[in-house]
Amino acid sequence: MESIKILACGDVKGQFSKFFKKIGNLNKKNGPFEMVLCLGQFFTASDSCEVEWKACLDGKIQSPVPLFILGPTSSDHESFYSHVSLDDGGEMCHNITFLGRKGIYAGTSGLQIAYVSGMQATAAKKGSSSFQSDDIENMLKRPKSDKDFAGIDILLTSVWPKDVTKHSNTNLEVSGESKLISVVAAILKPRYHFTSHDEVHFERLPYRNHRVLLGKQEHVTRFISLAPFLNKDNKKFLYAFSISPMSKLAREELVQQPQDTTEFPYKAILHDKEEKDSQAKSSQQQYFFDQKKLEQSKKRGNESAEFEGKRKQPRGPPALTGPCWFCLGSPQVEKHLVISVGLQTYLALAKGGLTPDHVLICPIHHYHSTVVVPEETLMEIEKYKQSLRKFFSKQSMTLVIFERNFYTQHLQLQVVPIPKNKVDEAKTAFTEFGQMQNIDFADVPEDKDLQEMLSATSPYFAVEFDDGERLLHRIKSKIPLQFGREVLACEDLLNMPERVDWKSCKVSKDEETKMAKSFRSRFAPYDFNS
Repeated sequence: MESIKILACGDVKGQFSKFFKKIGNLNKKNGPFEMVLCLGQFFTASDSCEVEWKACLDGKIQSPVPLFILGPTSSDHESFYSHVSLDDGGEMCHNITFLGRKGIYAGTSGLQIAYVSGMQATAAKKGSSSFQSDDIENMLKRPKSDKDFAGIDILLTSVWPKDVTKHSNTNLEVSGESKLISVVAAILKPRYHFTSHDEVHFERLPYRNHRVLLGKQEHVTRFISLAPFLNKDNKKFLYAFSISPMSKLAREELVQQPQDTTEFPYKAILHDKEEKDSQAKSSQQQYFFDQKKLEQSKKRGNESAEFEGKRKQPRGPPALTGPCWFCLGSPQVEKHLVISVGLQTYLALAKGGLTPDHVLICPIHHYHSTVVVPEETLMEIEKYKQSLRKFFSKQSMTLVIFERNFYTQHLQLQVVPIPKNKVDEAKTAFTEFGQMQNIDFADVPEDKDLQEMLSATSPYFAVEFDDGERLLHRIKSKIPLQFGREVLACEDLLNMPERVDWKSCKVSKDEETKMAKSFRSRFAPYDFNS
């Protein structure tokens, strides 16, 4: 398989104009690069950073290559992440994506990138810019339980792992080294481990992930810490490399050992963790044994009778980590776009819509997907759908309604009218465009709803047509954020490829207000709230 070109960089610290120019030049000379992995502090608490970031949000300056960034390492930087979830990540602006607090990102190429943002929490300092042992345990559950798990391609962390310099040719130490990150590196066995911390540049000799003559041979790990972008000491801050996903490599090629390979550095840390886990498990077993008779004596009648046969309700809206642009009570909502308001939901004109009649159905309160909204909210969503179908049917139009539960903070049902005679072409287009991008759709049975088929945390893309047919894609790695618009804008449907990106379709606030007023007036006879 052809290798993927990637660029890694140390702390950017808000120097976006200079950084974009630098990677743009490198991309022309040595690219094209698939992505840039930004480590350490992408932002800094300064007026200049705020000015430059606003220019990014406004589209005045843009990254020429897709950037993937880590989360804040200080509470001073959290405000820059206010419109995305600090846990789940999201699209920050054009070509800049925040990965999230921790997890494993799988690209369509098969490349796997694990990440842990922030500093290790201490008893005195816990917060959104730190991680704890529970975060790490949850992240490692699947790899530890999968007997076929062999490792990942890349690991990104904000801090150094403890003992990473052991068996190497240096005694270099930095502040805030984390034993939890050592455990992550030991379990995930990355081929590359990148970080940027304490303004240090250090490239460790590769270390093996197995003991010589004990067990099967495994691939090596290369640990690389990069200095800040444009640092005064001219330390190395960029690292370009090519990599083929390990899932596509022959084992003989994957496990080749360079001559300078050293021993595994985290053996002592793993041993300590195993002993502590064993002691904790023993204590827990004793506790449950002592509690058994007490538990058996408790009455459980209410638990079985009161709730028997009832449908399990979603746990409700997730906690917000920053302002939401779609919660109706939020000051960030652009209320001039609102068309109609119900008891549970509202209808709004889409900003940068594909057509002047492209609208959104959103819950008033904060729910991130259809899967978690309460029954009464679902019922009102259906009422808006029916009203819109009647409204557009009079114009010989049919509706395509789609939802992307991936890098979104608040549920938005995108409602786009297309000519009635195009409905079959629309179904075909979603399937064919999906096949071209490894997006497989399955039909949703007529008697099923998404809440029965998906968990609250499942990322997905769903599309619905006026005849009741629904298609579902369970997102396993990633999906283009503009996929729904891309399909509908194609030549066979709306034939407006120039409008795929909503940012290129924005108009002035005065024009948006006029468009919303016009739609509100025309829709009023069909609005069940009138």
